[in-house]
Amino acid sequence: MSTLRIDTRQSPIRTITFDNPPGNLVNPEMILELQQAVADVEADASVRVVIFDSADDQVFLGKYDLSRAADTPNDSGPTGLPTWLDLTKRLTQLPVVSIAKIRGATRGVGSEFALACDLRFASLERAQIDQPEVSGRVVPGGGAIARLPGLCGRGRTLEIILGSTPLDGALADHYGVVNRSLPDRDLDAFVDELATRIAGFDSQAIRESKALIDAETLPDNQQLLDPYKAFFGSVARLAS
Repeated sequence: MSTLRIDTRQSPIRTITFDNPPGNLVNPEMILELQQAVADVEADASVRVVIFDSADDQVFLGKYDLSRAADTPNDSGPTGLPTWLDLTKRLTQLPVVSIAKIRGATRGVGSEFALACDLRFASLERAQIDQPEVSGRVVPGGGAIARLPGLCGRGRTLEIILGSTPLDGALADHYGVVNRSLPDRDLDAFVDELATRIAGFDSQAIRESKALIDAETLPDNQQLLDPYKAFFGSVARLAS
């Protein structure tokens, strides 16, 4: 893959590393490769935990490359949703636990990818998480509008999206955008220890517990699709 590095050496734990310099921008190639990576995890019964991290310690995952907006893959995936929404919805519904290890800037659609992961752990000193779309005259379309209210409530969601101001690690923790923020020196060890602990548990218990929680907490397809359409509508308005 050209934008991801995938480590399968620990069979119950798969590590997927964003590596798309400069700045780990999300582009059409990365979207298709992420969709394939999610499909590969779906098909591998030995995987119980998947960790997402970055080769760039300044950027976990960047904004969408709007210069490539016309090339965005929009074919319907197995969920019936366009490619980006398909891969993030399937990510949330995987029978394994997904963990975003956030070190550095996490912006726009990059933040929306992290929100689709089951668990998010951030560097206290180095994480910067934001949804800058409104400041650029577009609507966030990759999942933030559907997922943030359940994590941090209406008021804080409005602050994050309409304010377009980055949250540092401490504030992201306080608002509930991440599970917790840890001192940067402790982040890797904490995530590795938790992933190893979960990977040692019974796979059926993991799968069934997660599915029951998902049934109570995940947005439906329409809640994801409406902002997605609004995003491309605002992009078309800017181009006209």
